[in-house]
Amino acid sequence: MAEATAEASETSQNSNLAVDQNHDTSVSHLPNHGIKPQHEFSEEQVRHILEVIAATGKFWHEWDKLKGMLSFYLKQVLSQYPEAKLSSEQQISSMGETFLELVKRLDDALQSFVEGPPFTLQRVCEILLAARTIYPNLSKLALALEKISVLEHLTRD
Repeated sequence: MAEATAEASETSQNSNLAVDQNHDTSVSHLPNHGIKPQHEFSEEQVRHILEVIAATGKFWHEWDKLKGMLSFYLKQVLSQYPEAKLSSEQQISSMGETFLELVKRLDDALQSFVEGPPFTLQRVCEILLAARTIYPNLSKLALALEKISVLEHLTRD
């Protein structure tokens, strides 16, 4: 167990270094729907870091940096759903809001964790990593992420 944790820590630290060194390999080729990322990371590098967190529940990053990675990956996952490519009118009809409004709402919920990561961080990573497999449409994914956020805030109050 200690060996696996040490290996995960080393792998995560190496990925963290790679993210720092390659932050200019941004997601500029992907649509960001008017959302400017706080930090730019390689999707592959962030995915690896989230996989470590999902598997172990542990992380070795400052919360603000990790929150930036989560925000980045959240936006990437959301943009992969077909609803992201619909017109604003179609999005409102389908989801009750525009894609941009949905992304902002979910990202704001993530950003609301100022003092540290939610205790549900491991579950958030699991959901983001398997989103398209588990949640067939954007509304269901948003609901799952909102439930986690509400649960977290209720238990902290």
